[in-house]
Amino acid sequence: MSKAVTKNSVMSQLVALEQFLNRLREDVEHAEYRRNQLVAQSLEHASEELTSGFKNLAREKLSKAHLNIKLAWLRASYARQLFDAETVEFELGDGDYLELTEVEPEFLPAAKGHFSYLESELKHMRSEIKARAGKSK
Repeated sequence: MSKAVTKNSVMSQLVALEQFLNRLREDVEHAEYRRNQLVAQSLEHASEELTSGFKNLAREKLSKAHLNIKLAWLRASYARQLFDAETVEFELGDGDYLELTEVEPEFLPAAKGHFSYLESELKHMRSEIKARAGKSK
């Protein structure tokens, strides 16, 4: 059961999201290695959702603002995880973390299972977002 969406809860979530994005932007700006386009795009899209969330809050469209928050957190979390992975790769040295050049047959079933699970979770999230977007109109 989900909590009721209130003006105060939406405002506090928007503020927390803005703080998260600001910290991530600072980390990305201070990085000593090349910039990742996916991180930049995800940050941009998360910021756009944040702005839309504030606008919807001002219009008192709380369910739309709440959806903006969820989308922004998804994009911001993705950017943070990708940035953190690249930081690990930078610290370890190129080719030691993200670039999988040799396929190890014993890891294929586990990797396929993991990615299948992630894909099913993304499909579930998309359907939930679509369902909620339809209800808020």
